[in-house]
Amino acid sequence: MATSEVLAIADLQARDIDACLRLSDEAGWNQNTDDWRLFIEEGRTFGVRDADGRLVATAAALPYERDLAYLSMVLVTRSQRRQGIATRLVDLCVEHIGRLGLVPVLDATPAGETVYSQQGFEVLFGLERWQGEAESTGTPAPASVRPAAPGDTEVIAALDAGATGAPRRAIIADFTGRPGSHAFLLDDRSGFVLVRRGRRAFQLGPLVAGTPAHALKLLGAALGAVSGAVFIDVPVLQKSIGDWLAARGFTRQRSFSRMAFGRSQPFGATDRLFVSAGPEFG
Repeated sequence: MATSEVLAIADLQARDIDACLRLSDEAGWNQNTDDWRLFIEEGRTFGVRDADGRLVATAAALPYERDLAYLSMVLVTRSQRRQGIATRLVDLCVEHIGRLGLVPVLDATPAGETVYSQQGFEVLFGLERWQGEAESTGTPAPASVRPAAPGDTEVIAALDAGATGAPRRAIIADFTGRPGSHAFLLDDRSGFVLVRRGRRAFQLGPLVAGTPAHALKLLGAALGAVSGAVFIDVPVLQKSIGDWLAARGFTRQRSFSRMAFGRSQPFGATDRLFVSAGPEFG
């Protein structure tokens, strides 16, 4: 009998956040306490415990307001890997998302892409994670870009929904309300960018704009607002963003494939999505 058939699977609660964080820390991921809280409060997070009650695996299903749900945080501690646990948790998330009438979507590493393809996921498009250092200049945002105000949340959420293909206002509001987060909006309200604290680095994104020139203005404003390591997940079709980052000393860290269960057509206006919110949120 496989280990995945005998270990208990349960819904995780807020009291489990510290144990979840230990798992993502073990994997070297960037998610922090606020991210785990969001998965648990706004979605459904499954966990597996060993005989001693220690959390050894997780997977999260985070529904958007319509059309799709994000499947992420598929983590298994080293001692319990290659025993079918991750596959079982992904199946549970897919079943749960299906019952909600939504399409499961995820961002997979190259190794994960092979596994998820066997489970019925299809590739929508590729992304590349860029890593570099930012140094806050303390100078005002460039012309035509301004810091977002609390009253701009609805505008930002609407722009985000158009690019990602589904509204997720609660997630956007959570990002903008976190300590240390920064949001910038184009003066004509046609684009925005967010940057927030992560466990290992700032996570820049999402960034939505109508043109590469506008996207680069927003990107510059966000990088000028923080100091330290920054992760930026860029769709491969947005080559101008990658070229701009490379010219400023950023390097490619890893690649991802955005995948959807039983669907090969991307959601939303992907030409307007210049930076993703990260592989756990899309």
